[in-house]
Amino acid sequence: MGLFGKKEPQAAPLDPAYILAEAQECLKEKDLEGALAKFDELCALPVQSPLPLLSRATCRLQLGKYEGVLEDCEKVLQFLNTDLGGHEEEQCTTVHSLALLRMAKAHKELGQMDEAKSALMRRNAVEHKLGRDGSGQDGDGGEGDQALAEEWKEKGNAEYKQGNWAEALAHYRNGLGYDMYNAKLHSNACMALINLKRWSQALKHAEQCIVLEPEWVKGYYMKGRILSSESKLEQARDVLRKADAMEPGNAKIAELLAEVEARVDYVESRLRRRKPRADEPAKAEDAGDSGTEQPVEDVDSDEDYCEDGTCRPKKIKLSITRKDIFNTAVDVGAALVGVALVWWFVRRDD
Repeated sequence: MGLFGKKEPQAAPLDPAYILAEAQECLKEKDLEGALAKFDELCALPVQSPLPLLSRATCRLQLGKYEGVLEDCEKVLQFLNTDLGGHEEEQCTTVHSLALLRMAKAHKELGQMDEAKSALMRRNAVEHKLGRDGSGQDGDGGEGDQALAEEWKEKGNAEYKQGNWAEALAHYRNGLGYDMYNAKLHSNACMALINLKRWSQALKHAEQCIVLEPEWVKGYYMKGRILSSESKLEQARDVLRKADAMEPGNAKIAELLAEVEARVDYVESRLRRRKPRADEPAKAEDAGDSGTEQPVEDVDSDEDYCEDGTCRPKKIKLSITRKDIFNTAVDVGAALVGVALVWWFVRRDD
């Protein structure tokens, strides 16, 4: 507040349209660093739209700042998915699909190929659900395919309730032929395969669920159940802990997690018992230096030794092997045969 109680003049608020115009001017001049600075100013304002974040992500991608791309795109995905309004890029018609495509490229540049594939699949799923991925004409084919997929899912559910796992699986797979991005079909196919104990195939469907619906806890639960059945306990524990954190009140997840953790503790305790203590090798070495050994068999020798005024036969170590026993038996047998022959000749002469 200035003299005479008058307020100091305040700086005019930044005009987002003006900042955006400056950013676009920098892009025309191929000044990516300058454009990024302007997008930083835009994103520092109270954000009401995902477009400034998406624009900054695009700029960061061109500058090779891939971690920043992922950060911006994750924020874009928190907004409602809206059309790009005639500004489609690279066959992406919504802000979510474009953000996921940017994420796929950033993951690829970072060498994170699994994450890149997951982001690309999610992007394809977004466009497919809108019928804009070329699966139909004017967007109608996509809805028709989804309706057919839903019919196959219902048929599969009817077989599943009867315990006909193989028949249910066949119907679910028919449905996936019409809508491969349907997370519920992948989930149902996974459960059928779990009941059939076909773990490796079930795991693929569980992972597809996680990719397509990363906020749906069931994908993580199924994956943890499969890994547990394959005795991959530490991996199962990690996945189930994530599922438990996502949905703390889920009794099935908590029960399975407790079972897996108990099995992990049991295995670790067994390993600790089998592992020799650190001081055992030293004790064995000391015993060897002292020259005291436990003989396999003690026999008396011809030499005596005296200690504390008492003399007794000296004991030596004698090891007897199976080969020694066999050779001795042969020798004894041969001797007996010889004695028998001599006795026979003597009797004959008489």
